[in-house]
Amino acid sequence: MIRPRFRLNAISTLQRTATQRCSVRFASSESTAAPSSTAPSKPKPRRKRLLYAWYGLVLFGGVSAGLTIRNFVSPALPVPGSREDKVLLDALSSDAEQLDVVKFMRSQIAPVEESSDGSERKGWVELDIKTHITESKNDEGEQTRTITSQTLAGSKGLGVQRAFWNADTKELVAAVWIGSAMSGWPMMAHGGGIATIFEDCMSRMVAGPDASIDSIARPTSMSITYAKPTFSTNFYILRANYSRPNLPQAAPPVDPEPQPAKSWLPSWKDLTKKEQPIEAKKTVEIIGTLESVDGELCVRVKGTFPVSG
Repeated sequence: MIRPRFRLNAISTLQRTATQRCSVRFASSESTAAPSSTAPSKPKPRRKRLLYAWYGLVLFGGVSAGLTIRNFVSPALPVPGSREDKVLLDALSSDAEQLDVVKFMRSQIAPVEESSDGSERKGWVELDIKTHITESKNDEGEQTRTITSQTLAGSKGLGVQRAFWNADTKELVAAVWIGSAMSGWPMMAHGGGIATIFEDCMSRMVAGPDASIDSIARPTSMSITYAKPTFSTNFYILRANYSRPNLPQAAPPVDPEPQPAKSWLPSWKDLTKKEQPIEAKKTVEIIGTLESVDGELCVRVKGTFPVSG
């Protein structure tokens, strides 16, 4: 009878121990579950407001710093016609005289020979311009090409230019200045300003060295490929010749017509003027390039102009 009692006592002891363990586990699970039920599952609205306020402060600081640098650190652009502008134009003229392309083209000009019949001089000649290529002897005292002569005038715009024309081969070689006011992005020339330079030069080619370029029509089409970024406050070399009619060239030939696939600009920024339906016999086609003074190709252009007869 001793063994059964011992077994019963042992069983009851094991039951009490198991009951105590279950009660301890249940109590511990309740104590851990209580705090988790009250813990927030989303960030506090106050924390979001502080984050937005920090972003706004950073944005305001960046804009303020940019405006400060632009207005106080960067030099002010001189007003066209002012004393400061004239000093800068004189300095640009001296720099243009030292360009290799200007020296080379002047070496290609044949000596002046007096002609009894007063016929037009052939071969390379330097156009008689004071600042930009839109000037002519027939425009004395008259305003022509307002954008060029007023808006883009002075050292901050087109500055000074040197241009050479070959009447036999219908070629033009020019050294052009692109000022800081012609920038789109900081220190990068605006595409519209570059197109204006080409339109002026091509109009001069159609009009001739002495006639007013306002006497001819505007181009019917202008296709421009910006091969590489063109930086402002620099001299560039512009070369242009007739591709229709096709004439033998004396200067190094320019690249063929623009290739839009090579443009560094996205397609949605294509501002190319679409060609109008005009008979080919009544138009001339001119192609041109814009290069750095080191010979790096930046822009390719093709323009079509209507002609009479």
